[in-house]
Amino acid sequence: MGEGPGMGSRAPVPHQDKQTRKGGRSMKSTRILAVVVTAVALCLMGAGAWGKEVRGVSDTEVKLGFMVDFTGPGKYSGPPLAMGGEIYTKYINDQGGINGRKIKLLVEDNGILPNTTMEAAKKLILKDEIFAIAFNLGSSGSTAILPLCEENQVVMMPHGANKRFYDPGNKWVFVPYSTQYNMAAVAVEYVLSKNPQAKIGIIYQDDDFGIDGLEGARNAAKFMKSSIVKEAPYKIGTVDMSPQMALMKEANVDWILLWAYLPQIGSILKEKQKMGWDVKLIGNNTTAYPTLFPLVGDLAEGYLAVTPVAPWENIADKYKQIIKKYGDFDKVNDPNFPTGLLFGAWAYCAAMIEGIKNAGRDLTPETLIKGLESMNLDMGGICPNISFTPKRHCGYFSSMVLEAKAKEKKWVIVQPIMEPKSPQ
Repeated sequence: MGEGPGMGSRAPVPHQDKQTRKGGRSMKSTRILAVVVTAVALCLMGAGAWGKEVRGVSDTEVKLGFMVDFTGPGKYSGPPLAMGGEIYTKYINDQGGINGRKIKLLVEDNGILPNTTMEAAKKLILKDEIFAIAFNLGSSGSTAILPLCEENQVVMMPHGANKRFYDPGNKWVFVPYSTQYNMAAVAVEYVLSKNPQAKIGIIYQDDDFGIDGLEGARNAAKFMKSSIVKEAPYKIGTVDMSPQMALMKEANVDWILLWAYLPQIGSILKEKQKMGWDVKLIGNNTTAYPTLFPLVGDLAEGYLAVTPVAPWENIADKYKQIIKKYGDFDKVNDPNFPTGLLFGAWAYCAAMIEGIKNAGRDLTPETLIKGLESMNLDMGGICPNISFTPKRHCGYFSSMVLEAKAKEKKWVIVQPIMEPKSPQ
């Protein structure tokens, strides 16, 4: 039988000249090249799109969370804190924003307690999709939401922070303010530098805020070859301070450190008068506000407080002009207004925005961290200058000591900005 195509024979190949074969290969190579170019372009487009998909960041805007207390134990601080953040943000946006983007500040009530702070943080991060938290009031609440921030790569700046936020520290936490540990150290060193034999007691709130102050005081006293002779804690929300004051009297202290809030300070000052006891008192930054004067009147005379933020009378005029333009100057200029809160929040906003500026146009959580860690911000006397490094996420350890002048209803600086000598 003859061999045909269906019997395993090979069909004859049509004749092709060299030019035709060359053209076929050229067309095939062109098609392959086109596919490769298209794939690369798609990858680059995808990378570009991915690069822009940073939560809270668009071509024209950066969304920042700002968590203060309007309804909880620290509710007196909410309005001035919010005002400080909002004024500074308006000022920056009016200059054109940062790297082509305006700052959108989302102020949220955190109620200062851990559970309410968690609710507020979840709303801001998961629903409002903020880029970072420029301010969160309360050390206990900040501790509670830290895992949420880590999980979602959210840089957080806690206010009222404690030492563990910088020692050992955390990648996502930056503290542009003295911690309670640092301020308590300044208080003890101030007292013992005046009188090395002083007998110091401490009344403190039994939570992260108060315990951090207690530990800073103990450490500074030990460094100064002294000790805290009596410690009297109280539970948050307690107003009657007579049991704690009785313990101080029994220990015969001549100085009392007060790591408490304004309601407790008011109670202590009234109890001191009732006891007829001329003991000296020095408190923390949360009490260094003109709000104290209408609370206790002349009983405030001579009360000392440690704070990193200068009194209103010491604020440079250029900053007061910014408040005139972007805020309610008459309200802030009122003798009873807590300007220390306003400028404290102002400083937080300034630090976060400086970090965003240093990060450049390619803004991500990682570039923000690098931007903050390379920051050295001149605060113009509002507070100590703020700087961070990769190994230190606390902006400064310094504070000043203020004295209450009840008749003039103002605070005066009796010890300029000083950094603790004891290890921080």
